[in-house]
Amino acid sequence: MKEALVVFAKAPLVGEVKTRLIGQFSPEEATELYVCFLQDTFAMMEEVQAEREQVSLVLCYTPADEIEAFESADLEGCLFLAQHGQDLGERLHNCLTDLLAAGFHSIVILGADTPTLPEEFIIEAFDRLAASREVVIGPATDGGYYLIGSNNSCPQLFVDIDWGTDAVLVQTQARADKSETTLSLLPPWEDVDTPEDLGKLQRQIAAGLMAPPRTSKYLKRLAAKH
Repeated sequence: MKEALVVFAKAPLVGEVKTRLIGQFSPEEATELYVCFLQDTFAMMEEVQAEREQVSLVLCYTPADEIEAFESADLEGCLFLAQHGQDLGERLHNCLTDLLAAGFHSIVILGADTPTLPEEFIIEAFDRLAASREVVIGPATDGGYYLIGSNNSCPQLFVDIDWGTDAVLVQTQARADKSETTLSLLPPWEDVDTPEDLGKLQRQIAAGLMAPPRTSKYLKRLAAKH
């Protein structure tokens, strides 16, 4: 069965990404760091694809007219799908719907904010979907989720959610319970959004606990500069 592994990403436009890091870094530096996150995420996705030949890699991007902005991220070999919808819930639902209509049977979507995410988590998500688990979610430590996977479009999971808050996961679980949707949770992992998140990642890299190559190299350059 055809599987899609999707990274959900904003175009790396200066001043539009990693805005909570602006101040600690310049808008240009925050954007370059975001590109490193995206590159490390895509490299991990390629490792998953090497283990699961049926997996296609997809970039689901926004804005729809800024696809050229991703040239610096070097995402060669992936399919491109524009996001559409009024909020994040609609965009996620539409992504699932579009890929299901294109013939994919299992779809896993992740963000570009977890450059250290282990590939084993992604493989486990696909395995659970293959075992007829209806929805798989990877909880983020900030109360959201870093991953959602499904075999159907699950519109019930994307409405009445306070996106961008620490209530996202709890509200999604409540929506799943109400609709009797079978939901399986992966281990929690950390997004990198705030200066505090980034400081923790830097300490983990320095201690040898994490080593996303492009992100690590760029953070060392920034540390020497600042």
